[in-house]
Amino acid sequence: MARIESTVTIARPVADVFQFLLDLDKNLLSTDPDVESVIKTPDGPTGPGTEVRIRQKFLGRTAESVTRFTAVERDKKIEWDASVGPMRPHGVFDLEPADQSTRLTFSADPNPVGPFKLLSPLFATMGRRVWDKRLQRIKTAIESGALTAS
Repeated sequence: MARIESTVTIARPVADVFQFLLDLDKNLLSTDPDVESVIKTPDGPTGPGTEVRIRQKFLGRTAESVTRFTAVERDKKIEWDASVGPMRPHGVFDLEPADQSTRLTFSADPNPVGPFKLLSPLFATMGRRVWDKRLQRIKTAIESGALTAS
Protein backbone atom coordinates (compact mmCIF):
# COMPACT_ATOMS: atom_id res chain seq x y z
CA MET A 1 0.00 0.00 0.00
CA ALA A 2 1.23 3.49 -0.83
CA ARG A 3 2.18 5.55 2.20
CA ILE A 4 2.79 9.24 2.87
CA GLU A 5 5.61 10.15 5.23
CA SER A 6 7.26 13.48 5.98
CA THR A 7 9.53 14.62 8.82
CA VAL A 8 10.74 17.97 10.12
CA THR A 9 12.80 19.07 13.11
CA ILE A 10 11.36 22.06 14.97
CA ALA A 11 13.51 24.11 17.34
CA ARG A 12 10.95 24.04 20.15
CA PRO A 13 10.17 21.62 22.99
CA VAL A 14 7.88 18.65 22.31
CA ALA A 15 5.13 20.06 24.56
CA ASP A 16 4.92 23.26 22.46
CA VAL A 17 4.70 21.37 19.15
CA PHE A 18 2.16 18.91 20.56
CA GLN A 19 -0.14 21.67 21.79
CA PHE A 20 0.19 23.57 18.51
CA LEU A 21 -1.02 20.48 16.63
CA LEU A 22 -3.95 19.99 19.01
CA ASP A 23 -4.96 23.62 18.44
CA LEU A 24 -5.54 22.90 14.75
CA ASP A 25 -8.72 24.96 14.77
CA LYS A 26 -6.77 28.05 15.89
CA ASN A 27 -3.56 27.55 13.91
CA LEU A 28 -4.56 26.05 10.55
CA LEU A 29 -5.89 29.28 9.01
CA SER A 30 -2.52 30.93 9.58
CA THR A 31 -0.37 28.03 8.36
CA ASP A 32 -2.22 26.94 5.21
CA PRO A 33 -3.08 29.57 2.58
CA ASP A 34 -5.69 27.32 0.94
CA VAL A 35 -7.81 26.97 4.09
CA GLU A 36 -10.90 29.17 4.17
CA SER A 37 -12.52 28.05 7.44
CA VAL A 38 -12.09 25.61 10.32
CA ILE A 39 -14.85 24.50 12.69
CA LYS A 40 -14.11 22.25 15.69
CA THR A 41 -16.74 20.29 17.61
CA PRO A 42 -17.20 20.02 20.46
CA ASP A 43 -15.71 23.18 21.97
CA GLY A 44 -13.00 22.69 24.55
CA PRO A 45 -9.79 20.67 24.57
CA THR A 46 -9.06 18.48 21.55
CA GLY A 47 -9.12 14.75 22.25
CA PRO A 48 -10.41 11.47 20.84
CA GLY A 49 -13.77 12.12 19.20
CA THR A 50 -13.08 15.78 18.41
CA GLU A 51 -13.99 16.62 14.81
CA VAL A 52 -12.61 19.42 12.67
CA ARG A 53 -14.36 20.50 9.45
CA ILE A 54 -12.04 22.27 7.06
CA ARG A 55 -13.11 24.22 3.96
CA GLN A 56 -10.24 24.78 1.56
CA LYS A 57 -9.42 25.49 -2.05
CA PHE A 58 -8.64 22.35 -4.01
CA LEU A 59 -8.05 22.28 -7.77
CA GLY A 60 -9.76 25.67 -8.18
CA ARG A 61 -12.83 24.73 -6.16
CA THR A 62 -13.80 24.87 -2.51
CA ALA A 63 -13.97 21.46 -0.86
CA GLU A 64 -14.75 20.33 2.67
CA SER A 65 -12.91 17.67 4.61
CA VAL A 66 -13.62 16.20 8.03
CA THR A 67 -10.91 15.10 10.44
CA ARG A 68 -11.76 13.08 13.56
CA PHE A 69 -9.12 12.67 16.26
CA THR A 70 -8.97 9.00 17.29
CA ALA A 71 -6.08 8.86 19.80
CA VAL A 72 -4.00 11.41 21.70
CA GLU A 73 -0.94 10.39 23.69
CA ARG A 74 0.39 13.50 25.44
CA ASP A 75 3.63 14.82 23.91
CA LYS A 76 4.08 11.64 21.84
CA LYS A 77 1.38 10.90 19.29
CA ILE A 78 -1.81 12.22 17.70
CA GLU A 79 -3.89 9.96 15.44
CA TRP A 80 -6.85 10.83 13.26
CA ASP A 81 -9.11 9.62 10.48
CA ALA A 82 -10.38 11.89 7.75
CA SER A 83 -12.62 12.15 4.75
CA VAL A 84 -10.85 14.11 2.01
CA GLY A 85 -12.45 13.86 -1.43
CA PRO A 86 -12.07 10.24 -2.59
CA MET A 87 -9.68 9.39 0.26
CA ARG A 88 -10.26 8.13 3.80
CA PRO A 89 -6.78 8.61 5.27
CA HIS A 90 -5.63 7.46 8.69
CA GLY A 91 -2.90 9.87 9.80
CA VAL A 92 -0.43 9.98 12.66
CA PHE A 93 1.77 12.73 14.09
CA ASP A 94 4.70 11.21 16.02
CA LEU A 95 6.74 13.55 18.21
CA GLU A 96 10.20 12.76 19.57
CA PRO A 97 12.63 14.91 21.55
CA ALA A 98 15.77 15.72 19.54
CA ASP A 99 18.30 17.62 21.67
CA GLN A 100 16.58 20.97 22.38
CA SER A 101 14.15 20.38 19.48
CA THR A 102 11.28 18.17 18.37
CA ARG A 103 11.34 15.67 15.53
CA LEU A 104 7.82 15.67 14.06
CA THR A 105 6.91 12.85 11.69
CA PHE A 106 3.65 12.78 9.78
CA SER A 107 2.57 9.48 8.24
CA ALA A 108 -0.64 8.42 6.57
CA ASP A 109 -2.22 5.83 4.36
CA PRO A 110 -4.32 7.68 1.74
CA ASN A 111 -6.94 4.87 1.63
CA PRO A 112 -8.72 5.93 -1.58
CA VAL A 113 -12.18 4.47 -2.09
CA GLY A 114 -13.81 2.77 -5.05
CA PRO A 115 -12.11 3.11 -8.42
CA PHE A 116 -9.67 5.64 -6.92
CA LYS A 117 -7.84 2.76 -5.20
CA LEU A 118 -5.87 2.36 -8.42
CA LEU A 119 -4.50 5.89 -7.91
CA SER A 120 -3.12 5.19 -4.44
CA PRO A 121 0.57 5.59 -5.52
CA LEU A 122 -0.26 8.93 -7.16
CA PHE A 123 -2.16 10.14 -4.07
CA ALA A 124 0.81 9.15 -1.90
CA THR A 125 3.26 11.08 -4.09
CA MET A 126 1.02 14.15 -4.14
CA GLY A 127 0.40 13.83 -0.39
CA ARG A 128 4.14 13.69 0.35
CA ARG A 129 4.65 16.96 -1.51
CA VAL A 130 1.72 18.60 0.27
CA TRP A 131 2.89 17.44 3.71
CA ASP A 132 6.53 18.39 3.13
CA LYS A 133 5.34 21.97 2.48
CA ARG A 134 2.77 21.89 5.28
CA LEU A 135 5.32 20.73 7.88
CA GLN A 136 7.72 23.48 6.78
CA ARG A 137 4.96 26.08 7.30
CA ILE A 138 4.18 24.61 10.73
CA LYS A 139 7.89 24.69 11.62
CA THR A 140 8.16 28.34 10.55
CA ALA A 141 5.04 29.35 12.51
CA ILE A 142 6.10 27.59 15.72
CA GLU A 143 9.73 28.71 15.60
CA SER A 144 8.86 32.33 14.80
CA GLY A 145 6.49 32.53 17.74
CA ALA A 146 3.97 34.18 15.41
CA LEU A 147 1.45 31.60 16.56
CA THR A 148 1.41 30.37 20.09
CA ALA A 149 0.07 27.22 21.60
CA SER A 150 -2.67 27.77 24.16
